[in-house]
Amino acid sequence: MDVRLRKAFRYPDDLDDEREELDEEEQERVIQQLQGQNEARNAQYSMIFTGIPLFSATVFVPSMLSASTAGEAFLSLLGIFSLLSSAYTMRRAPLYPDRKGKKPLLAEDERLTWLLSALVPVNGAVCLLLTACFFIGAGSSYTIRPVLYLIPGAMLAVILLARETMLSVDLSALKDLQYEYKGA
Repeated sequence: MDVRLRKAFRYPDDLDDEREELDEEEQERVIQQLQGQNEARNAQYSMIFTGIPLFSATVFVPSMLSASTAGEAFLSLLGIFSLLSSAYTMRRAPLYPDRKGKKPLLAEDERLTWLLSALVPVNGAVCLLLTACFFIGAGSSYTIRPVLYLIPGAMLAVILLARETMLSVDLSALKDLQYEYKGA
């Protein structure tokens, strides 16, 4: 004997009526939980994406020490500078800019902001120079492989993409909606 239980059909609008609303404390708890998860994930990504350029900088150390010309040593030094500045940008640039102007900026914060705003374009210019050296130096007799000159530009692109992804999670809109939808 086959026994089947049947459920009555409901329209999607009917399902919304049964949804339980969250009260203010529950809303606050959910938002704090999401913020905690977001901050933990950002800290993890920040650590990983700071370590990758630092590890990549070790590729240029042997070529800098065994360079056959001053130009080759200088390009290796530029590669190390670029990778270290990419790591510094990932580690030190603020993830949560103050949009409403509530927090006063300290002199140290102003210097850090200026340094970071200048560091990314300078690093980008160094990466372009190294990329040009890749295309120019492909047939040269350098002891360093020209493909290594592409690493700093790739790392900068990865760092900027990772930072943009980390910044894309904005819980302030959720916080603004918090008290619009009050529950029971």
